[in-house]
Amino acid sequence: MERRVLAGTPYAKLLTAPRPVAEGIKARLEARGLPVVLETPFAGLPEAALGTYMGDVSLWVPEALLGEAEAVLEEEIP
Repeated sequence: MERRVLAGTPYAKLLTAPRPVAEGIKARLEARGLPVVLETPFAGLPEAALGTYMGDVSLWVPEALLGEAEAVLEEEIP
């Protein structure tokens, strides 16, 4: 498991997926109150804010909430 500290909080990489898929998963997690950081290969560049890159991106969640985030991913989408 990949880990890093963001703003003083330990985060773990949840997954890497194409941007459209990752955005959908990010929305599901955030709807459950889970903080998510989406990281493109261009972090810090204007593209990150514009959202024009559609290749693989990584989703990071606080390490303490990783199990909860994984449980949300295992649920069937109605």
